[in-house]
Amino acid sequence: SSGINAEYGDGNTDAACNTKIETAESFKCYDYEVKEEKLVKKETSVTCQRLKDTAIKCNMPGTAADTTYSVKNNGCGPCVEADKTSNKCADCDEGECNSAFAVTAFVLPLLAAFYFLL
Repeated sequence: SSGINAEYGDGNTDAACNTKIETAESFKCYDYEVKEEKLVKKETSVTCQRLKDTAIKCNMPGTAADTTYSVKNNGCGPCVEADKTSNKCADCDEGECNSAFAVTAFVLPLLAAFYFLL
């Protein structure tokens, strides 16, 4: 489907300004928030828009994310490369695919801490 968004020109007379931007079908992703000292998926997904010929991507907290991490673009689109490299962000390529955030990111370090306390 074609979108109704417009892209503004840069003042160059060689190219048309205010040209139509073509979009592809929208999709849904989940956003995350901090509740009870952990990152949790929000109950309802958000609608994401994408440009024509752009793949579906959702992002979510990665295995190294902590409560200071902020999910980018409400979960829409890919991870920022630095966050992905540091495992603070993970992405997937289907609508609403970012709903299965790994709880192990919080449980395993907690178990390790208890183990060392004993």
